[in-house]
Amino acid sequence: MARLCTQMNPLLEERVLKRLHQRKIFTIVDILQENADKLIQITKLSYKEILQIRQNIIANYSAFPVKGIDAYNEILSNTALIPSGIESLDAMIGGGFLTGKIYEVCGSSGSGKTQLCLTVSAHIAHDFKQEVHYIDTKTDFSGKRVQEVLESKGYHDETSLHHDQDGHHSVRIIILDSLPALFFPFLGKNLNDGLTLMNQMANTMKYIVTEYHVTFLVVNLAMQLLEEENVAGDGSNECIPQDGNLVICDTMKPALGKYWLDIPCTRLFIHKINSTERRQIAVMKSTSLSTKKRCKVLINQKGVISALGSE
Repeated sequence: MARLCTQMNPLLEERVLKRLHQRKIFTIVDILQENADKLIQITKLSYKEILQIRQNIIANYSAFPVKGIDAYNEILSNTALIPSGIESLDAMIGGGFLTGKIYEVCGSSGSGKTQLCLTVSAHIAHDFKQEVHYIDTKTDFSGKRVQEVLESKGYHDETSLHHDQDGHHSVRIIILDSLPALFFPFLGKNLNDGLTLMNQMANTMKYIVTEYHVTFLVVNLAMQLLEEENVAGDGSNECIPQDGNLVICDTMKPALGKYWLDIPCTRLFIHKINSTERRQIAVMKSTSLSTKKRCKVLINQKGVISALGSE
C-alpha cells in the first residue's frame, strides 16, 4: 500500500505528515480508515480539507470496476499452459506451468533443482519459442550445461539462441535460482530487514504474474526439521513411498520461514533416490493439485527426463 507523501495532495504538507506519523498513520489505508473527527484534531485541518484529501486519494488509488465477462475474456485470452518438456512432470501438474501463477521447486542441496530449471528453460526457449528470463543469484549459471542439454537432443545452439527482431517472441516464464541467496544475509534474530524485503519481493512477483500473464518458477532450499519442530502438522505433507523407502515430507521444510510458505501456489519437492541419477518430484503444497501426486525423473546428459513409475 502507498505511503502518504506531499505529492498526493497540496494539503499534505510536511507538518501535517509529521503529525500523522506521530499517531501511526503512515499509509493511504490508515488515513481512509481513521475517524474524520480524529483526523481533524491531529492535522488541525478543517472537515472540508480532510474530505478533499480522502476524495483525492480514492480517485487516484482505487481500483477501477471491471465487468465479470470482461475479466473472464481477458483471462481466457491471456492464460496459457507452458509445458516443461518433461512428460511425467507435465502430467503431474496438469499439462504444464499455468501463467499467472508462482511455482516453487524445493529440495536439499544437490537434489537437482538447478538441473530442472535449466532443462525447463532450454525446452521453453527452443521448442515453445518463448523467451525465458533466468535470474541466477548463486552466480553458478552454466551456459555449457544448457548447450549440452540442447545438443544431446539434436538441437543446434545457433538455432536456439537466435532472437527474432520482429517482436513475435515474448516472455512467458521467469526463473529465479535461487531465493535463499537473496534473503539469508538479512534474516536472523537481530535482522528484520529480510521480512520487509521478502514482502516487497512477493508483492512484486504477484503483480508481474497477474499484470503480464507470465509464470514465476523459483528455487528454494529444503531443510531438515529439528526434533522439537517435528511435531504433527495438518497432514498436508504425507509420507511418499518409493522403491521400498520413504521420503517423509513432514521432516523437511522450505527455507525462509513461515512467511514464505503460502506465497507459491504450487510447491514441488525434488528428492534424490539412493544417491543415483534418479529423482522423485512430489507435490508438497498446492491450491489446485493433490499432494499425493508424484513422478519419477532421471538426470543425465539430456538434463531432466521422464522415468517410469509416475503416479
